[in-house]
Amino acid sequence: MKYGIEFRHLHYFACVAEELHFSRAADKLGMAQAPLSQQIRQLEERLGTPLFRRTTRHVELTPAGEIFLRHAQEILGGIDRAVTHTRSISGDDSGTISVSGVHVALSHVLPPVIAEFRKRYPAMTVDVQVLGTAQQLELLQSGKIHVAFIRPTNPAGFLKTEHILQEGFVAALPKDHRLARKDDLTVRDFAGEPLITYAPLIGASYYHAIMDALRRAGVYPVVVQEVSHTLAIGTLVAAGVGVAIAPAWLAHNSSPYVIYRPLHDIPAEVELLVAWQAAEKSKIVLDFVEATRRVSAIKGEPASHRQQ
Repeated sequence: MKYGIEFRHLHYFACVAEELHFSRAADKLGMAQAPLSQQIRQLEERLGTPLFRRTTRHVELTPAGEIFLRHAQEILGGIDRAVTHTRSISGDDSGTISVSGVHVALSHVLPPVIAEFRKRYPAMTVDVQVLGTAQQLELLQSGKIHVAFIRPTNPAGFLKTEHILQEGFVAALPKDHRLARKDDLTVRDFAGEPLITYAPLIGASYYHAIMDALRRAGVYPVVVQEVSHTLAIGTLVAAGVGVAIAPAWLAHNSSPYVIYRPLHDIPAEVELLVAWQAAEKSKIVLDFVEATRRVSAIKGEPASHRQQ
C-alpha cells in the first residue's frame, strides 16, 4: 500500500483512539501492549507526525490524530460496506446494511420495517442514521448508505423511489397560549400570531404545504424565526418564542411546555419516499425495500411503485 500504511495500522489506531488507553486497546484487540505500541509508532513514522500525546497517566489525540481518525473511520467503514455488499450478492446473510432517514422515518416507519426484515435476516446488523434528504442523496449515490427514507426531490438517474406515507399537520402552541384552550383550530386562527416555521430547504416540503395553506386561508404570517428541523420548532414553541404549524408526528414527542391541536384544513400531502440505487443488485438491500413495502401495506399505506 502507498506510504507503507496497511489495514492493520488503521484498525489498531482506531481502537487506541476509541479507548485512549494502550492497555485497554491491546486487551480489546487480543494482543500484547508492546507490539501494539510498536505498530502505532510505525504508523506515526510513516505519516511523519505524532498521532497521540502520551504521558504515564494520559493518552490523547493530537490535532493531526483527530484528522487522521476521521479518515481512518471512513476507510474502515467503507471496507465493512464493501464486504457486506459483496457477501449479499453472493447469498451470505450476515453483515451490515446501512439505512438512513428523516426523523419521522426513524421514529414511525423504520421500527416495524427493521423487525420485519430481521425475521428473514436475523444475523444482519442494520446501521441507522438520521439525516436530511440532501445528505442522504449524496451518501446513497456514493454507496455509503444502501436505503434512504427521503422527502420528494428532483428525479435522479441513479435513484429509484416509492411512496411510503403522507403526513398531516398539527398546531404547536405554548401551554399557556390562548389558542391552547380551543379544541378545534383552523389555519385562520394563526392570523397575527408570531409564527415559527421552516426555512425553504431541499426536501423540506413542510414549508410549501404550510405556506400554501396560509395563503389559501388569507393569512399573512408574522414569521419570527425560520428553522431547518422539526425538533427545533418544538423547542422554540416550548420556550414561548411563537406558535407553529408542524407535521403530525411531532405530537408524539410530548413536552410539558407544548400543547398540540389537530389542523384538519391542511391536506395530508407531505410524502415520505423509500429510495435505493437504480442499479442495486444486492438481494439483501432489495429485500429490505420489499420489507418496507409489506409493512406499508399492512399499515394501510400501500406503496405506489412510483419510480424515478
